[in-house]
Amino acid sequence: MKKEMEKFQEDIQLGKIAYFPGCSLNSTAMDFNVSLKNLLKFLNVEFEEIDDWNCCGTTPAHNVSEELSIILSARNLLLAKKMDYENILCPCVSCYCRLLIASKVINSNIEPENKMQESKRNLVLEELKNMGFDINQKLDFRVYSIVQFLLLIKEKIRNKYIEVKDEINNSREIMLLKSLKPVCYYGCVLLRPGYVTKFDNIENPTSMENVLKEVGIKSLNFSFKTECCGAILSLTNKNIVIELSEKILNAAQDSGANCIIVCCPLCQQNLDLRQSQINKYYKSNYKIPVFYISQILGLALGLSFKNTMIDKLFVKPDIRI
Repeated sequence: MKKEMEKFQEDIQLGKIAYFPGCSLNSTAMDFNVSLKNLLKFLNVEFEEIDDWNCCGTTPAHNVSEELSIILSARNLLLAKKMDYENILCPCVSCYCRLLIASKVINSNIEPENKMQESKRNLVLEELKNMGFDINQKLDFRVYSIVQFLLLIKEKIRNKYIEVKDEINNSREIMLLKSLKPVCYYGCVLLRPGYVTKFDNIENPTSMENVLKEVGIKSLNFSFKTECCGAILSLTNKNIVIELSEKILNAAQDSGANCIIVCCPLCQQNLDLRQSQINKYYKSNYKIPVFYISQILGLALGLSFKNTMIDKLFVKPDIRI
């Protein structure tokens, strides 16, 4: 991990980070995209969106064909390589997992463990070759989730916070943050499978909490931080999503929290958009804003409500302070 961090920091200094938004951040999770890009710019992190990127395939493609999902994601990696990038930031958790797994298949320094994996790798590389990519070049992709990325640049976040905090201490944005009692919710996908992601504890992660500490935000203990919200079942079995999401909201409320901080577009949508449906079904009265971590960090560093798109939330925080 130390060697990886040193390499990461070296590449960041050179401005070598590619940005893969994926489909969600260009549509239903536009607030994640906008708030994160504004945050990165404010932190002077140079990034460039991958040209001509395609959908990673997410769960549907993987369910149809594992090779198809790998090829779709690997194409994005090779497009980044054409732009001279090997570090890839994937804010969407689903995109992160798919591109990370693809990198483990095609990276030159990773040897297949058995004949089946070797056959899979050869099939993927052959398809990439047919697309016109050079598959004989050395490939050494490093794919980062938003949580891991923020953890690796937390010193930069801390220094920027120290620089600006006295100037923004009385702003409406900071007054809102001071009223919040958050819990961090990671969802069930970000850290699984553990043998692939590796950057935090699978059952009791603390990366988000550690990043938020850098801007003076203390998170409450939360027993449901890696439980499933129902994820993509919202398309096929909404009742399961409502049931599972209600358990998360209830656990957050029981912990004393008045808001939830997330890092996954689908988790945010299920907990925020469906909160009114949950209240109707359970005859409850949840009013718990569900923020992206990029929104909270942005506010803490002085970005406005507009630049973090706080107003896009379905369950809106009290910003009349």
